[in-house]
Amino acid sequence: MTAHTFDTEAIIAVVRKAGQLVTEMRQAGLHHVQSKSAVIDLITEADLASEALLRKELQQLYPEVGFWGEESNQPPTETFFWLVDPIDGTTNFANNLPHYAVNLALCQALPGQAALPIQAVTLHLPAHNVYWAVAGKGAYLRTPDGKEQRLQVNGAQQLNRSLLSTGFPYHRAETTDNNSVEFAYFMPRCQSVRCLGAAAMDFALVASGALAAFWEGWLGPWDAAAGVLLVQEAGGLVTDYQGNPWQLPGNRGVIGSNGQPDLHQALIDGIRIARAQLTESRLPI
Repeated sequence: MTAHTFDTEAIIAVVRKAGQLVTEMRQAGLHHVQSKSAVIDLITEADLASEALLRKELQQLYPEVGFWGEESNQPPTETFFWLVDPIDGTTNFANNLPHYAVNLALCQALPGQAALPIQAVTLHLPAHNVYWAVAGKGAYLRTPDGKEQRLQVNGAQQLNRSLLSTGFPYHRAETTDNNSVEFAYFMPRCQSVRCLGAAAMDFALVASGALAAFWEGWLGPWDAAAGVLLVQEAGGLVTDYQGNPWQLPGNRGVIGSNGQPDLHQALIDGIRIARAQLTESRLPI
């Protein structure tokens, strides 16, 4: 099996099927909204149903490929594996705020190296726009009417001309290391900072050029992997907070930008300066 074995259209069709299920369940009304790691970390019956559908359909397509979903959270041992967030932006979804996504990356683990995403599909709901990418072949947006365009990051070079986005961790009430100092640093120094509540879509919006950059700590690998490939294939750059290339599991903080050197360095520098105020760190060293 090679990276070229996989049928992009078949993968998109599976993600669309999960997206339709999620949409129908939202329209029918949710009955089981529960908490996971914290009271504000939500899971719904639609998260579980979406992951179950994706697992079943993808395993039927490619039985030898592993599966790593957010809700089951069993890291795979296979060379190729799916990395899946059945609903990214569950808080938005649970509150009927129309901005969430089904997020999928196909990853490949190479001998002696960290696994990397080689295909990505992010389905924006309830709009049903498909953002997809294949390593080395570009990133694209397909609208529900079938029209498609290649994605390209924007050209903002200075922080004060850049629209940014970010998000906050579920442990934000427990510690000062909760992205507040980073947010306070960047807000007066850029055009503005948006908090949209779905990291998968933050990456997609950087890839599309709507945002110049996105940063966030404590993302799960299922939150980031697809978006990392989207940004890279659209001409952008993704690193950790120290400026090292992003790699799984990606838990040292992530910066996805348009790749303009001065802007990306300003983001790295700003995070370092802001975090110097902290007396404790919740990020891995």
